[in-house]
Amino acid sequence: MLDDIFTTLKQNYNFRVLSHLKHDNCFVYKEGKKLLNLASNDYLALSYDKNLIEEFLDNLKEKYKYFSSSSSRSLSGNFEIYEEFEEYLKMQFQGFEVLHFNSGYHLNLSCIAALASVPKTLFLADKFIHASMVDGLLLGKAHFFRFKHKDIKALENLIQIHYDKYDNIIILSEALFSMDGDFSDLKALCALKQRYKKIKLYIDEAHSVGCFNDNGLGLVKHLGFDKEIDFLVFTFGKAVASMGACIITHKEFKDFFINKARAFIYSTALAPINVAFTLFIFKKMKEFKEKRENLHNLAFLFKEKFAQKKYEILGDAYIISLVLGDNLKALNIAQILENQGFFAPAIKEPTVPKNTARIRFSLHAGLRLDDIERIINIL
Repeated sequence: MLDDIFTTLKQNYNFRVLSHLKHDNCFVYKEGKKLLNLASNDYLALSYDKNLIEEFLDNLKEKYKYFSSSSSRSLSGNFEIYEEFEEYLKMQFQGFEVLHFNSGYHLNLSCIAALASVPKTLFLADKFIHASMVDGLLLGKAHFFRFKHKDIKALENLIQIHYDKYDNIIILSEALFSMDGDFSDLKALCALKQRYKKIKLYIDEAHSVGCFNDNGLGLVKHLGFDKEIDFLVFTFGKAVASMGACIITHKEFKDFFINKARAFIYSTALAPINVAFTLFIFKKMKEFKEKRENLHNLAFLFKEKFAQKKYEILGDAYIISLVLGDNLKALNIAQILENQGFFAPAIKEPTVPKNTARIRFSLHAGLRLDDIERIINIL
């Protein structure tokens, strides 16, 4: 039974295997070969900052030195660090509450599924939202429609068609889309919310938190739309260099998720030491201004170099994709890059739409200008 599935995947050059990797700062070793890692989402290059890690450990309070919470937060796992973290972010988003989850996937899956249980709720989802959000819709057996990526006219048309049939309409989008690397039209989404009072906005900042705003509080905050967003999702396994996630929302919805988000209720909570590290990083975000500026400068240069060669690229910021279309072609280019010392695996269907296979470059603040030049020269 499985052999047929595997055969089809292999014939389409779409069979995935796990690479055996050893990590060393911004490099990985694959089969003994040292490669510059361009597949990581460590956008601020914090994960291997030894001084930062030593400072955290040197100042770690005894009450946070737990490597397991040993329980869900609903039972005995609600260590005080969770509430300290939630209170800290709450102060940055006046009028909102914060709820910590184990991961962005757990959060989106269970919060969207929970919202789907609210009677007369419709979801309108950008075609390119993350798989975790789609899975939440499917798990919750939600009423939903998907609209063409960033097509505000198509979205408004769906709103008008279905507006009178539902009490709540929740629009799902990302602030910075994870694969195409483009920005959501947050201004247009907020304008729709102003025109149609039943609308609520659910925005995932997985790839933008840490990299925008002086306090690293994401693109929505940077653009001044934070009061308009009903559900704002931060994840911590990327630029924040930690693990976990949180949802920033109104108090009634925080209470609702505590009672109805199954991944929150039935998961053992993350270890207190992980939550303490996340809080430590957020408190230091102002100090990473130079890293953020360097990241954006590198991205601008990278895109400029690609434009000079007239390549088809995607990306408004530091997630930049070289679109190749064919799976085999993408695999071949990835191998050429690997032979020259760069780890940038091919991204293929179903992660991206069919015939849009690509090399996705995740830039980070630890890169140098000559790294950019070398990649461009290879291509």
